[in-house]
Amino acid sequence: MTDENLNRANQLKKEIQELESFIWRAGKVWTGKIIKRDTKYIFKSNGYGAFNDSEFNMNTKIKDKVLDVLSYYLADLKEELKNI
Repeated sequence: MTDENLNRANQLKKEIQELESFIWRAGKVWTGKIIKRDTKYIFKSNGYGAFNDSEFNMNTKIKDKVLDVLSYYLADLKEELKNI
């Protein structure tokens, strides 16, 4: 394994752990928010803190759809890590 592959594998592992943790926590609450901060959009679970920027409150249906997209992305990351 090259240093480049090792660095990418470590980066993927970190992102996978972060995403798994977020999906698990966000899946435990009924609603969520997408928060716009400057040019960046942030999905925030209601159970964690508050932001002072504009917010879009999501109902359970759309929150679950966003989590589904994140779950598919997580599966792609795991597949990429497996193939390294």
